[in-house]
Amino acid sequence: MKFPNAAKGVKKIFNAEIIALIAALGTGIGLIMSLIGSSKEAAQANAESLLVTAGAILIISGIIVLIAGIMNVIGFLQAAKDEIGIKRAVLCTVFGSVFSVVASVFAGRTGFLGGLGTVFSATSNVLNMLVAIYLVNGLMNLSEKCNRTDMVKFGHEILTTIIVSYIISFILSLLVNFGAITTSLGFDLIKWLSGLSILFIVFIYFLELIYLGRAKKMLAEN
Repeated sequence: MKFPNAAKGVKKIFNAEIIALIAALGTGIGLIMSLIGSSKEAAQANAESLLVTAGAILIISGIIVLIAGIMNVIGFLQAAKDEIGIKRAVLCTVFGSVFSVVASVFAGRTGFLGGLGTVFSATSNVLNMLVAIYLVNGLMNLSEKCNRTDMVKFGHEILTTIIVSYIISFILSLLVNFGAITTSLGFDLIKWLSGLSILFIVFIYFLELIYLGRAKKMLAEN
């Protein structure tokens, strides 16, 4: 095995991304529930129940995000022993996880707190995109060292799709938060935008898992 540290590190990152995907789904469900609970259409009793449940889901998702973040940092540091470029993702992962947890606390809020949540959420998304860029670039460097031009080409395609998806998700997230804070958008439209934003985030995780899975296999074979 040419790159034993990278092989072990990528395996940890792969497992961390699966956990992060679960957290993203939980955050999305919690956000939609909090939006429904905060809407004028919801009956008071149902609204209170939804908000409490949404809050619990968001807190649990935040804890899962932290666990995934810690696993990612360990994986990045180990993989960086064979590919130093991956080390750049460490700080972005740490701050991205913290901002994501804080953003989940303010999810579905209106007014100043809602605006604050939007800032933290947007910052977390940007940091997550940087993590993906550093990670995929690092894996492409390893692919070159393994003489796997197919993985390098596939990495470029994956990275381009990830960046475009993050930008779309970022715009959708801003629209959702803007609509929730100002109540200027219809409630049904906000729900649809929230759902689309979550779908793009899930799509990004699947893309990362596909490339990580192939990289893991490649490193095990070399």
